[in-house]
Amino acid sequence: MTGLAGVATPSPYGVNPRIRGWLRDYTVVLIVVLMFIVMSFAAPNFFSMRNFMNILDQNAPLMLVALGTTFVIIAGAFDLSSGQVLSLSGVFGAWFAVQLDSAVLGVLLGIAVGIPCGLINGFLVGKLAVSSFLATLATGLVMAGVALMATQGSSLDLSSDTAFTWLGAHRFGIVPVSVIVTVVVFIVLSLLLTTTLIGRQVFAVGSNPEAARLSGISIPRVMTFVFVVGGVAAAIGGLILATRTGIGSTYAPANTLTLNAIAAVVIGGTSIVGGRGAIWRTVFGVLLLALLQNALNLLDVEPYWQQIVSGLIIVFAIVINTVSSRAQS
Repeated sequence: MTGLAGVATPSPYGVNPRIRGWLRDYTVVLIVVLMFIVMSFAAPNFFSMRNFMNILDQNAPLMLVALGTTFVIIAGAFDLSSGQVLSLSGVFGAWFAVQLDSAVLGVLLGIAVGIPCGLINGFLVGKLAVSSFLATLATGLVMAGVALMATQGSSLDLSSDTAFTWLGAHRFGIVPVSVIVTVVVFIVLSLLLTTTLIGRQVFAVGSNPEAARLSGISIPRVMTFVFVVGGVAAAIGGLILATRTGIGSTYAPANTLTLNAIAAVVIGGTSIVGGRGAIWRTVFGVLLLALLQNALNLLDVEPYWQQIVSGLIIVFAIVINTVSSRAQS
């Protein structure tokens, strides 16, 4: 909000828009840095490169799902099927590896499973204009059923196949391959969102779908694009999970992972109503949740208190996000 001379004036919420924008963008960074400092003194084992790499490795699937979810939310939609895409991809990756007797093909085809999943969601939301909440909730149920059908309720054991477990279990020194893959995905998606035409169209559709349509942007095309990005990112996370243990089975906490990914995106400052966000802020949103979990475990906090604290932080982030979005409207 600006005055006649172009000078920022206080918003209806009593905070200068520039200050509010800065807080929205960098509060999560400050909190993560503060947690690092506090936990370095509170838990001697916390501040070490090995512990940090373990945190990144353990949370690589969540990070990948959250990175893909960022595209979907910026476009003004939700993807409640991402956790099930992750589960389905891991199952089919192991299944293909067994059927084709090739770990490499199994991993690649498992990742490719994310493409049709994204195309289906994109078609329902973009072409048929079905609510993204309802559409992805329904497709997630279907994917969960397909994963169970493929495994017949059991699991595929490839733990002795070192070629299959390489992606999720191998390390270069203390750096896990999963962390390297996550960094590569982060770089690719960041460039895709910030330097390409389709990336700018994602922001346009999320900000004002009608204005985007009138300007010649194909909303079905953009929606299909963001859901395919989300599907492939989730599929990579699913293969990291499956290859970490070498077991291809349905992922029980899939729905929890989906909600945590959405929470991380919102905590990172991406607008829950679309049109505003950044990949790098999602990274800090995931780090906040991951460091919080790690810190509470190192401090031997009871599990129920861990859930309460995590829930309160997510609620706080959503409230701040909502207030900021309203103040800008």
